[in-house]
Amino acid sequence: MRNYLLLTVFFLCACQPMAVQHGGDGRVPVALRVDDAAYWLEEWWRLRALPPEQNAQALERRQQEFARRPDTRSRLRLALLLAEGPAEVRDEPRALKLLQDLDPHASASSRALARLLTQVIREKTGTGDKIAVLKRALTESEGRVKELERQLQELTDIEQSIQKRETPLERKEN
Repeated sequence: MRNYLLLTVFFLCACQPMAVQHGGDGRVPVALRVDDAAYWLEEWWRLRALPPEQNAQALERRQQEFARRPDTRSRLRLALLLAEGPAEVRDEPRALKLLQDLDPHASASSRALARLLTQVIREKTGTGDKIAVLKRALTESEGRVKELERQLQELTDIEQSIQKRETPLERKEN
């Protein structure tokens, strides 16, 4: 019984996801479950760390990979770069299109990542729209404030000119 328990624990430990170390060329050197959350987090961090001159190259490689093999993994890698990559290569509408065309038989973690990226893109778009509305409102408010300041200055000038005038009663006294 003890050996059976030890064998079960060993088997369960062997089934645990493993951390993946990528080579400089982006290939995965070991066989793994590509839908592992750790893999996608590592992929995302690697994208964020790319120097600006390598962003276009990374996009080109991902597009070629997707053209050669349009599977779920290559689709998600390209969508991740387009959605959350550096500003130079970001193309959120294209990323949304890739995510919407995801294979319905993709694994649960792939679908979860696609939903998360879709939600992030839509929230960014919604936030951008709200920011544009608020900027317009701010510009209109600033214009109204300037107009009110101008009117106040005119009223102040009129009041000062009235105070400088002599009233008829003051003329008689002189």
